[in-house]
Amino acid sequence: MTNKSLNKVSIRLESGGHDFSPSALNAALERVASSKGDGTSKSGGVMNGADVEFVIHTHKTALVPAEYFDSENPRLELSAVRIAPASDEVVVCSGVVRDTVAVMAMNCACYDHISKTYGTRASFLSPLQEGEPMDRGVAIALYADVLYVRVYDGGMRFAEAMEVATDADVLYYLDSINRVYDIYNMYARAAGDTQRLQKICRRMFKTIETL
Repeated sequence: MTNKSLNKVSIRLESGGHDFSPSALNAALERVASSKGDGTSKSGGVMNGADVEFVIHTHKTALVPAEYFDSENPRLELSAVRIAPASDEVVVCSGVVRDTVAVMAMNCACYDHISKTYGTRASFLSPLQEGEPMDRGVAIALYADVLYVRVYDGGMRFAEAMEVATDADVLYYLDSINRVYDIYNMYARAAGDTQRLQKICRRMFKTIETL
């Protein structure tokens, strides 16, 4: 029996795929497959046979409880929180991960290329769904201009992706969340640009562990 987790590669798409090019995307997938060293086959310079998981980095993300997710019209999930996709964007959804579905906007051209090249082997994921949950604590991830924050306290209490241009923006959002959830008195876990997060957050959290 084939272990599907050993036949899957994961690739991150910055800026919701707006910066993609077919050649760069295929080259990135080839590098990831080679680094896995798991015997994943290739054909004609394009991944062949492996499932490909695309982690979409975009602030246009809504994490929806699976029981309330409207699969018929996921676009409404983004419109409801005022981050509707632009004319050159399409809405994609993750599978169910710990009872949640991530609804995200990504570049149409990038999506079309992925669909044509990988078909049903392609899946999508948000950084809001990465990492293990906590009993109590805050998970912070920073990728380029997107800050992801999840707050746990007997379950997930808050999860949001926020567009940030400067360190001051990161501080503003964390301070705003702290006023509601008292996160500065919680254990903190950092991912992504951990060096930048450590620099910004080291005086605010008692403990911040990096992944």
